[in-house]
Amino acid sequence: MQNVHPTVQPLLRIPGAPPPISPDEFEALRVRADLEYLQHREASYNHRALVDQVQHNAHMGMWS
Repeated sequence: MQNVHPTVQPLLRIPGAPPPISPDEFEALRVRADLEYLQHREASYNHRALVDQVQHNAHMGMWS
């Protein structure tokens, strides 16, 4: 709604909807979401590496 004239903005808001967030708040939310995604991805990579190691050891006749 940043491209809409300020006098028209209240008319376009949905009743009961939360107020729009500032660019700084939006950036903070985006950064937090990026960090959560990276942590999830890292955990997935670690799990996959462990599975690969267990499969490799089983193929070589070892127990992990």
